[in-house]
Amino acid sequence: MQERSYTIVGIRHHNWQGERMLTCMEGSLGKRVVLMHEETNDWNREATAAYIDTEMVGYVSNEECRESSAYCDQSASFLLEGYVEKVDLINRQLHVVVTVGDTLPETEEDTTPYEQWEKNYRAIPLMGYTADEQRLLMLRRDLLKLLSADSPMDDTLRRDIDVYQQLMAYDVSREADDARHHIIALMRDSSHAAVRSRAEELAVAVTSLGSPEARERMADYLFRQLPATEEFQRMVGRHAHIDLAELEQQLQLFPHDLYDEYRLSHVHFVSKLYYRRVPQRALRYFLSGLLLIDRQRGCSAVQGRQSAAVADALAYVARLNHCATPEWQEHIQTLWQQLANQFAQRITETHRAKNTTFNRRFICQVVGTLLMQGVYRANVPQTEYTRLLEGNNRPSLRKDINQGVDDDEVKAAIRRLVAERGRAERAIATREVATH
Repeated sequence: MQERSYTIVGIRHHNWQGERMLTCMEGSLGKRVVLMHEETNDWNREATAAYIDTEMVGYVSNEECRESSAYCDQSASFLLEGYVEKVDLINRQLHVVVTVGDTLPETEEDTTPYEQWEKNYRAIPLMGYTADEQRLLMLRRDLLKLLSADSPMDDTLRRDIDVYQQLMAYDVSREADDARHHIIALMRDSSHAAVRSRAEELAVAVTSLGSPEARERMADYLFRQLPATEEFQRMVGRHAHIDLAELEQQLQLFPHDLYDEYRLSHVHFVSKLYYRRVPQRALRYFLSGLLLIDRQRGCSAVQGRQSAAVADALAYVARLNHCATPEWQEHIQTLWQQLANQFAQRITETHRAKNTTFNRRFICQVVGTLLMQGVYRANVPQTEYTRLLEGNNRPSLRKDINQGVDDDEVKAAIRRLVAERGRAERAIATREVATH
């Protein structure tokens, strides 16, 4: 084994950003640091992330990341461990020393059906891991390494196990399942009573991952929360014009007919994933393709409904607003479309309300009131809104409407509409004066 020195940069952009950055940097001297290759990084596939106290604090510099990522990949735990040797407050950098192997060994080909599929269909886009997923991956590998060394249950290890237990439910890959059981086995075999005691608690938590409730939470995460992340949005931006029919054909060839399972039921699909033990990287490719197809088709369907929805909304607002002359309607149509997309559609989809004319008009009524008064009518009872949005029994609707109004893009669209209404009012007043 040998030691290598690397420079950690970009600290102002990650967990230590803001007022706490300098304090955290000063306190990091001599602390343990863990490096992990971030394979799904959008900008640099050789990026190596640095973690201190399970927080991602920055990256190995571009000049050094090719070497550091190669050493990560050849290590038994896919991590490099070391310490902070020097803190550079002026340049906002950390200098770390880590232990690496002497050589880079050759890797063997894995020929399981999943790896064969991944090799044949690399054209499928790959969505990056979220910050929490990266943290979970690092913790999983780090815990295996620490427990293999029979580490005592100090405050750091206790905290890492707590965080790992909170996050582990969001990974159903084969590697995650193997690692969870390996971690429990290592803890049960530990010479430290506190570690052995904690193993039973973790075993219960792992067993609960197979419950229907846990699968529903996982399905919600995969198909509602994950598509809302920045990592998914970036993937969509890069692959917005992909051939969806060709992509679907590739996904249908995924082993064990998992594409058909997904179309039948998201929860049953998650159950299949849990028992089929799909490898992590192949699973990520598959999910990326699924989410991209659904997103692109959903956008097309929404665009197909927009013209009728906007015409209906304009007609309704015209009856509420005496200034909504035909000229005014034509002038604000683009602005109204933006507002309807960002506000009305957002509320109905959030609450799974039916996309009916009645419900769209109700949302338009709220927006119409905003146009007339400039504020949301807070005195309207919550039960009235719950009743009007058929199919909705969520108690937080009024709060969500207020949050929707508080959205910066919605505010900007409302301001533009109100400004256009003001111009229309002045034009009407000018014509009336001229007539008299």
